Order: sequence, then structure tokens, then C-alpha cells
Amino acid sequence: MPTEERGVVDPLLGFADALPAASPDAGALAPMLHLLTFALDREEFAIPVTQVREVIRVNGITRVPQVPAHVRGVTNLRGRILAVVEIRTRLGLTEAVVTPASRIVVVEVRGRALGLLVDRVSQVTKVPAESVAPPPEEVVTADTDYLTGVARWDSRLIMLLDLDKVLLPNA
Repeated sequence: MPTEERGVVDPLLGFADALPAASPDAGALAPMLHLLTFALDREEFAIPVTQVREVIRVNGITRVPQVPAHVRGVTNLRGRILAVVEIRTRLGLTEAVVTPASRIVVVEVRGRALGLLVDRVSQVTKVPAESVAPPPEEVVTADTDYLTGVARWDSRLIMLLDLDKVLLPNA
């Protein structure tokens, strides 16, 4: 026989009943963007965490002759050959120097796994969607349309990238 029927309230149910009822707006929180942030040179960039498979240390990249300049080479990821893109040169920055802080961010773009060589991974963070402003019109050209917005968060400016446009600009 349930304890409620005998006139005794179960302690868990009593505790739940004592909690204040949720207001109608309780579930209507501001939308958040879940991002992986990383550094290239002295700037901070971000991509949606949903496109990130994993982050790995740089354990050796083998150059491949006659590939586009922004392809750094290939690396072995647990027996699988992974193409590594030099995201810095793809964005028009100088070539990266691999340091102990350098990482390869393994991403999925159009069903393919690719590695992005970055200077360092900062963090996985949630940023309120309202903190993102469109990039200034003077900055966005046909060559820089990969920039989807700029987030102002914790006194930082984080540039949001569209990986499809960065990696496959003519697609």
C-alpha cells in the first residue's frame, strides 16, 4: 500500500511538493552557443562544438607533395590517416610554428574528418547568442565570408567561423 494512502507522505514527494512551482518563463532561457575556442596568432576564434570530434596533441605531421598550400600534411590518428589543414594560412595568416601548446582539432565537415592545426585550444564555452554581433560590413568580403559573427564575452572578442566556408570556399 503506498504511503500516501495511509495518510503519510513519502519524504521525497513531500520535498518535491515543498519546492516552488516553476514559473512559465523558467524554461525560456536565452539561447546559448556551445563553442570550442582556440587561438591563431594573438586572436581568438571559435567553432560550434557539434562539429568537433576531438582535440589531439601534434605528434607528427607528414608533408604531402603538391597539395594546396594550406594543407599541412597528414597524421596518423589511431591507424587512420587524417588530413591536417593549416588553418592560419587558410585565413591569410603566417604559417604556424608547432609548439607544445599546438593542437589538432579533429572536425567533421560534410561527412569528412579533417584536422585543424591551431596554436592552442582555449576552452569549450557557452556564449549567449545575444552576445554575437554580425561582423562589420567593412571586414566581410568574398574572401572573408567565413566569418559569421563576433562574440563579446568576458571582455574578449571571439570570431566565429563557418568551417564549410573556411575549408570549402567554392562549395
